[in-house]
Amino acid sequence: MIEKLDYYDILGVVVPGSLATCWVWICFPSVSVIMPSEGFPATLDIVASLALVVFIGHIIQTVGSLLEPGVYRTWGGRPSERALGEGLGDRYLPKDSAVRIRTKLARAVGAETSERSLFLHAMQLAECAGNARVQRFNSLYAYHRGLLTLTIIAFVVLVSSLLWGIAAAWGCGWKWIGVVGIVALLALTWHRARQRAYYYVREVLLTAERVLDGGAKCN
Repeated sequence: MIEKLDYYDILGVVVPGSLATCWVWICFPSVSVIMPSEGFPATLDIVASLALVVFIGHIIQTVGSLLEPGVYRTWGGRPSERALGEGLGDRYLPKDSAVRIRTKLARAVGAETSERSLFLHAMQLAECAGNARVQRFNSLYAYHRGLLTLTIIAFVVLVSSLLWGIAAAWGCGWKWIGVVGIVALLALTWHRARQRAYYYVREVLLTAERVLDGGAKCN
């Protein structure tokens, strides 16, 4: 079954799903009592466990998609629209590069077209060019968005465990370590997800520019 899963599934679904399942079991070990696996054939147990991990991973990606507009606001706006409007900073996409690419896209699509529509056209050009880096960066962004969502869920699970689960029996010091650790991870995954979003947007726009300039051919 694992062989049927592609790169996106492994990174964006299986990894967050596995980590979420383990974290819930750590915070609420009584779950293993509610759902015992004794008596099931070993093969069925493995398949059911993998199916559960994939299901939870897809739930995490769905929650991440729902939270995305709020996350964009903390980043200063949707990266694709911000890139074409003001750039993404000198490290990712300077403003002069953003203006240059926007002008070329607007010339191809229409001067009055919104940033969102321009980026959708850029995505179409990048996909047409067959740039493997675009898909790879998109998968990595989805993976890090999943990790960000997982960290948010992990924080909620930890707080719930502090109130009703095994973490309620922890010492005060360990409780603070747990909360501070999760908050630090939240900051790190937030920053990394933003980086990956910027890398993806930049790759799409640069690839689209090469197509418009005739330096890359559509397949």
